[in-house]
Amino acid sequence: LGQANMGLQYDDDWRFLAKVDAVISQSDQSATLDGDYIETSVGWAYRPVENDRFNALFKYTYLHDLPGAQQVNSDDVIAGPKQRSHVLSGDFIYDLSERLSVGAKYGVRMGEISTSRDEEDFVKSTAHLGIVRADYHVVKNWDILVEGRALWLEQLEQVDYGVLAGVYRHVGDNLKIGVGYNFGRFSDDLTDLTLDDKGFFVNVVGKF
Repeated sequence: LGQANMGLQYDDDWRFLAKVDAVISQSDQSATLDGDYIETSVGWAYRPVENDRFNALFKYTYLHDLPGAQQVNSDDVIAGPKQRSHVLSGDFIYDLSERLSVGAKYGVRMGEISTSRDEEDFVKSTAHLGIVRADYHVVKNWDILVEGRALWLEQLEQVDYGVLAGVYRHVGDNLKIGVGYNFGRFSDDLTDLTLDDKGFFVNVVGKF
């Protein structure tokens, strides 16, 4: 088991971020019980100091999730599919005024998933995610968030649409807590294969 994180601000406007989580397990009973989990990501955040109306985050993630027969996968599902995926994403937000901000996100997953837990029968799995959002600052400590989402599963030739809405309260200068409801069945995490994310959520956001 290993974990590492790194952040580097190499000028006033740009930051480099990197993370790796790895779990390697080997059973002395059967090779079918062996499991590997590696998730690594690198990203670049654009947060200008002199004029912070526009912010952006570019990110690449690699997920190598090959759990054994008695292990849960990255979606916390027992006997769920194995996965090897590359994910690229870009996230953008722009302040139209002191109260209203608009944003967009695009992400693509290029990878493989197994149709059987015990076999290496991987098939291609490609997905595209698009999100548009609006944040409205109602009063001093309260914000409203609305998102429209679309998920295209390329091999299935299937498009899912969703809407997410939430209310956030600022706690001090560096924290906000939100509650909301996801009306779609998918999340904004392209490595999540479950399509069971409809429902209420609680979110905590730290700010620097």
